[in-house]
Amino acid sequence: MWIFTQSIINGILAGGVYALIAVGITVIFGVMRLVNFASGAFFTLSMYLGYFVYSFTGWNCYQLIPAVAILSAAVAYVTFKFTISPVLGKSSDATILVTVGLSFFLQNLVIVLFGGTALTLPSEISNVSIRIGEYTLGLPRTIAFMVAIVLVLGVSLLVNKSNFGRSMRATAENPEVAEMLGIKSRRVYTLAWIIGIVMTSIGGLLLTPIYYVNNTVGAPFRTVSLMAVVLGGLGDIRGAFICGLLLGIIESVFSAYFSAYIGLLGIFIVYLIIFLFKPQGIFGRKERVG
Repeated sequence: MWIFTQSIINGILAGGVYALIAVGITVIFGVMRLVNFASGAFFTLSMYLGYFVYSFTGWNCYQLIPAVAILSAAVAYVTFKFTISPVLGKSSDATILVTVGLSFFLQNLVIVLFGGTALTLPSEISNVSIRIGEYTLGLPRTIAFMVAIVLVLGVSLLVNKSNFGRSMRATAENPEVAEMLGIKSRRVYTLAWIIGIVMTSIGGLLLTPIYYVNNTVGAPFRTVSLMAVVLGGLGDIRGAFICGLLLGIIESVFSAYFSAYIGLLGIFIVYLIIFLFKPQGIFGRKERVG
């Protein structure tokens, strides 16, 4: 029973970052109808940006959050202007190819700029744990989970309670009508892309006390987060968040009972089972045909 409960706790904490990235992907998809296959590359890039700023300042990863968020927003703006914007409104194949190509470009760019050797961003709390009764919570993952909760709540409030959020929803519903009402859809698309990328980037930075920084570190997070988006129902922020936590729990339980290498396999198995019976996602609604 202790193993099961501890693995649930670990899974919830790990799932917080999956959920954060999944919500970032969902914000982009919900507004632009574009699946960001480059999310893992932006996750990786944020770690390198954190290392870059750390080399000049000596700040820890939490002090680096504002700087990395600003740099990530700048990178997001440039990538949107030169890669995403030209293919908006075109076929889904074009957007898939562009985001996949952007992913490969960013992964190779960090190798050119920083080399192929794995880097570390030092942290005094890398191995620090909080003990609650007979259970332990890794401090870095606990902080990452708490930051993820705050960011997801903030984005949810932005989308549902603000004027900009209403503009986002109107643009997602019908861009042409939104333009007629005075909403600049291109600006909405730009800001949605930036918000999604910054959320993903902060998720990457928060895990630098735990993971080595290398050019492929973001790949598993991209895969699991995309699964969370699909299982949650495309475009559903609540669903993406809950399914991100769910997949984190599944990975942790499989890892605890079998092997650390089996965790991702467990996610794939559960994903296929759920998708078989609910192809529209757990929180998704069936679309009416005809």
